[in-house]
Amino acid sequence: MRQQRVEIRGRVCLSTCTMFLGAGDVCVSPNTKFGFHGPSYYGRPLKPAQFEYWSQVIASYYPAGLKNWYLAEGRYRSKGYYTMSGAQLISMGIPQC
Repeated sequence: MRQQRVEIRGRVCLSTCTMFLGAGDVCVSPNTKFGFHGPSYYGRPLKPAQFEYWSQVIASYYPAGLKNWYLAEGRYRSKGYYTMSGAQLISMGIPQC
């Protein structure tokens, strides 16, 4: 089966949409805004062990540079989103469309 290219363009890519950044053949628009947040249960905090587990699961979808950032910083956002531009992701090594 041939892998399809994933192009992330448009105004925003929030939450679960960001997991496509780990697709084998992905590119992003420099102007797209990406929104990241940590794991929760319907907006409620998780217990520490659950938080760690689900943070690792989410991070496993991201390429190395983004994964490191997410585990160090992005996962701690519990309300709203930590926003990042496509240009910032491109500087982390994700290809530009």
